[in-house]
Amino acid sequence: MEKFGFNHFGGPDVFERFDQPQPTPKDNQVLIKVLAAGLNPYDVALRNGSQDSVRPLPFPIFPGTDVVGEIVELGADVDDYRVGEIVINHRSMGAYSEYVTASTAKILRKPASMSIAEAAGLPSAGITAYNTLMHFTNFTHGDTIAIMGASGAVGSLLVQLSLAAHLNVIAIANSANLDYLRSFGVQEVIAYDQPSDFERLAQTAKIGINLSRDPESTERLNNLVAPGGTFTSTTILPTDDQQRADINYQSVYPRKDYADLTALQDLNELIDQGLLHNTVFKTLPFTLEGIIEGHKLLESHHAPGKIVISH
Repeated sequence: MEKFGFNHFGGPDVFERFDQPQPTPKDNQVLIKVLAAGLNPYDVALRNGSQDSVRPLPFPIFPGTDVVGEIVELGADVDDYRVGEIVINHRSMGAYSEYVTASTAKILRKPASMSIAEAAGLPSAGITAYNTLMHFTNFTHGDTIAIMGASGAVGSLLVQLSLAAHLNVIAIANSANLDYLRSFGVQEVIAYDQPSDFERLAQTAKIGINLSRDPESTERLNNLVAPGGTFTSTTILPTDDQQRADINYQSVYPRKDYADLTALQDLNELIDQGLLHNTVFKTLPFTLEGIIEGHKLLESHHAPGKIVISH
C-alpha cells in the first residue's frame, strides 16, 4: 500500500512515497481505507525536527493524526461496527497512508452533517479546543472569555464551544479575519494589528486563553484579564516581569481523566445540534505533491480553516 513520510528532517520536500504491506487488524481493531487526512502544525514539527528532543522517533517517520475513512475489515472481536461505515480516527501517527488499523476505542462514526473533509480536520484541533475549555471548572454562564488567536483551527472551535457554553466571547485575531469570527455570533472582536479596543476592554475577561506564540499578543491579552481571573495558554505565558499578582497563570496540557473519544463524542453532539462547524480552507489530493503543497501552506499565513488531503 501507499504511505507518505520522510527519512530526514527538513522542509516540505523531504516527503517521499513508500510502498508498505497493508496492515491486518487485530481482534479489537478495524481496517480503515483512508478517505481523507487532516494536516496539523504538529506534523510540521515532526518534519522539521523541532519535536525530536521531545519525541525521538526512528526513520522513516510517517506523520498524521487525523483520519476519516471507510471500514473495510473487522477484527474477530468487533461487533459494534460494520464494514462500509465511515469513521473518524484520532491516532498518534501514520495518517498519511492508504490504509490504517485502529481499535474501536479510537474511532467513532462520522456525523452525517459533516463532509468527509470537515470531519478529517476535526480531531486534533477539536480535542485541543475541548481540553482547553474543560480545563476550567469554575466558569458560569455569562462569564467573559478572551481568546487570542481566535481565527485559527483551534481558536475558531474554541470560540464556538465557548458560545455553546453561554460564555461572552472576546475574539482576538488579525483584522482580515474579524468577519469570519462574527459569522459564529461573536459580539466583541479585536484586531491585534489594530489594538485600540484592547484599552476599551481592559480587565473585563474572567478567563484569557492564549493560542498565539507572539509575545506582544500575549502581553495585550494579559491586560484584558480582570483581577482574580485566569490566564491560560496552550503556547506561551507572559514573561515573569509581565505577570500580575492578581491573576492566576496556567499552561494547558492534554487531559488524562477522560479519553479523546469522549471529547470527540461531545464535539459530534454539538455538530449534530448545529452548534459547531469546522471550516476547511483547502482540500488537496492525497498524493506526494498534495502533501508537499499542504505543508507549504501550513507554514504560511493562509486564510482561516483546515488543510486536508483527500482521495
